[in-house]
Amino acid sequence: MKMNKSRYIQLIHIGKSQLGWGDDLYRSILMKLTSKDSCKAMNVNELEKVLKHMQSKGFEIITKKRSGKSGKNSPMTRDIDPEDKIPLDKLRQVWVAMSHRGYLRDGSEAALLSWSNAQAKRMNKSVAIERLEWLRESMIHALIEQLKSWYVRLMAKDMNELAQDLKQLPLSDEELFSAKRFVFCAVGMFGKCNVEQLEAALNFTGQMLGKYEDVKNG
Repeated sequence: MKMNKSRYIQLIHIGKSQLGWGDDLYRSILMKLTSKDSCKAMNVNELEKVLKHMQSKGFEIITKKRSGKSGKNSPMTRDIDPEDKIPLDKLRQVWVAMSHRGYLRDGSEAALLSWSNAQAKRMNKSVAIERLEWLRESMIHALIEQLKSWYVRLMAKDMNELAQDLKQLPLSDEELFSAKRFVFCAVGMFGKCNVEQLEAALNFTGQMLGKYEDVKNG
């Protein structure tokens, strides 16, 4: 599943840091792969090509493999008002959000069921659950909290690396105000932030990295 452009740029910057690529090497690889020296100028397919190249060189995005058979269908989220969502909707919502950020190898409904089964068995006397709808509400709430904790750890890890890149950008006064609000106030403490705070920090950082890609690498 393709991600949005901002997320690709975030991952490419993280990969650049983890692989230890200097700016000259980074730009030369971008040119070789896409004939462009800036992520900002690339389309999603070109960004995906760069990211796959980084993965072939040892950059690891996925931190945990999903067990079970791979499914093709995304979780069956319902387009309803937030106040009408049931706990199962919220569980699927977190799963889909993690998938969209590239944190899951398999973001399908089948993979969600597999993960939920593995976690719920400990709360259900080792008895497997064949359908998510059969889970007790207390189990679903526990699964939501487990999934959110995992999601927070992954986002916090990304932000610890991306915040350093953000500090190097020539932000305007208005952008710097937003950076302080969404990112710099939490440096060193991202693990204590909630899902909404980290999503806002990642979204803002991705937008700024994309906007100033030419400046940073120029």
